[in-house]
Amino acid sequence: MVRELRGLTQGDLAEQIGISRVTVAHIETGRAQPSDAVVETLALRTGFPPAFFRQGPVPPLPLGSLLFRARRATTKWEFAQAQRYGELVYECAETLARRLSHTPAIRLPRFAHDPAGRLTPASSAQVTRAALGFSPVAPIGNLVTAVEKAGVFVLALPTSLEKRDAFSTWVQTTEGLLRPLIALSTGVPGDRLRLSLAHELGHLVLHQEMTGTLDEIEEQAQRFAVELLIPREAMVVEITQPVTLTSLAELKPRWGVSIQALIMAARDYDLVTDRQKRYLFEQLGAMGWRTNEPIAVTPEKPRTLRRMAEIAFGETATAERLADAMNIPVALAREILDAHATKSEMPAIGGPKPDNRKVVHFTPRPRAVP
Repeated sequence: MVRELRGLTQGDLAEQIGISRVTVAHIETGRAQPSDAVVETLALRTGFPPAFFRQGPVPPLPLGSLLFRARRATTKWEFAQAQRYGELVYECAETLARRLSHTPAIRLPRFAHDPAGRLTPASSAQVTRAALGFSPVAPIGNLVTAVEKAGVFVLALPTSLEKRDAFSTWVQTTEGLLRPLIALSTGVPGDRLRLSLAHELGHLVLHQEMTGTLDEIEEQAQRFAVELLIPREAMVVEITQPVTLTSLAELKPRWGVSIQALIMAARDYDLVTDRQKRYLFEQLGAMGWRTNEPIAVTPEKPRTLRRMAEIAFGETATAERLADAMNIPVALAREILDAHATKSEMPAIGGPKPDNRKVVHFTPRPRAVP
């Protein structure tokens, strides 16, 4: 785990601590135990305390939606790094949860495969909206908070993972219960993070059985996410004609999704034609908004892990206390805590809050759009 967290190959680590790559492999698989000298060198080179290497291995995290990505564009290294960070932060959550008298009940729907096709991603999203306590047509305020209240462990990884905004799985807790888990990368724009969270929620709700191709599975989760955040019934009222980048930008802070997501939804809901969609994306590129949209949405932070730490260690939960409980570096413990919201960081009740409410109006270059 530590080797992959630190971005090292087995050969890299072997060279740094003065043993063979084969020995490193044997230690990692449990076929060999490191000597005290090797443990001390490992601690020196990685920054993890010696006690970490003398304790049992961190339980593996089920692959969940990572498995889909492992079969697609995710490299072996990206896959391993995402899983290791997930395992470490989940072990922190489980360690803290064992100190609590109870954890939230799970209120997340789970749908079995429907061969008759009567249950669609959109209808599943509508049921999930109701289970989370939201109106069928109102914007969802803090999605992370709503998902946590539904009994999902939402954990922020203390790093920005390459090509991975989030992943999800069902884990077996120490009480023997199956609990849904979503891991979020840090450093992701707020609108993109909300859509990624909704996408992973779709995997948890829809994909108890792996049926269909990987492309179909991902498309189902994405359709679920769009309907959850910007439902058709609301959009046919909110997206008015003529559809322009300015009119869509005015909806962004209210619904907490990107202009690009609104364009795609407008096409999916037959509110614009394919030609109009292409034109809107051309204008998006001309404005430089493909990679840097205006009106940034503040990223949402999960709260549960930090709250458990405050209950376990006191309201001023410190990185030192968490590091001591987990046998990890204080700096890493601080990064884990800082990735989760304090009580004062929790937003007021209401819709998504933008960093900048100013809507940029522009005049597109002249062009007739049929």
